[in-house]
Amino acid sequence: MKQGNNIFITAQNNGNNPGFCIYLVFSGRQEFLTHHRHNGLLYNLLKDGMTLNELRRWRFRYQSKDKLNGMVRHLLRVIDDYMLEKEAC
Repeated sequence: MKQGNNIFITAQNNGNNPGFCIYLVFSGRQEFLTHHRHNGLLYNLLKDGMTLNELRRWRFRYQSKDKLNGMVRHLLRVIDDYMLEKEAC
């Protein structure tokens, strides 16, 4: 995926429901990506939002945090699969 500067990733708490939702924002249009069970590490990383490119760079910058790095790697795979499916339609 070459694009990523205009794709924004954010996590939103579900109020009283367990877990949180992860959204992709394309030029101001928000699309639901996935629901994630409660995970404070990942939620804290995404709650303020970041671009896709920032998330990719973050993964390589903080490889010492193995657990969170694995979660970010999985999330990037989910995003890439979503983007490929979106392009195919």
